[in-house]
Amino acid sequence: MIKVFAVFLVIHLAGWVAAHLYLGQHPKEVLLVVDTSYSMKPKFTEIERWIEDYSDSSRYQAIRVGTDKAMLGRLDELKSRSVIFRTAFGRITEGSFNQYQAIKADEKILLSDGVIKPDGWKVIVF
Repeated sequence: MIKVFAVFLVIHLAGWVAAHLYLGQHPKEVLLVVDTSYSMKPKFTEIERWIEDYSDSSRYQAIRVGTDKAMLGRLDELKSRSVIFRTAFGRITEGSFNQYQAIKADEKILLSDGVIKPDGWKVIVF
């Protein structure tokens, strides 16, 4: 009985280690774009909390972040997450996403007020 339990334990641990190594070397690519238009300014604190919760729960993901104005880079390489909210002006447009069309990502997420819904993007409305 103990031998059977030991075999199952070894199989389980080997599977877990293999999955951890594979997912660590092949993370899911996520592109996260934040609407920093003037109308979204009152929501910046809420959006910042959402980003923190999302990144904390995303163990095997490489998150690149940008705004409707510019690409900022990898989220874990930013000096501070407050750089995302440094500017708030203008309005978001469909044309704001032209710069992101060439970026390959497994998932594209837009944090906005839902005014626009670009094709292929998951829109989180605040």
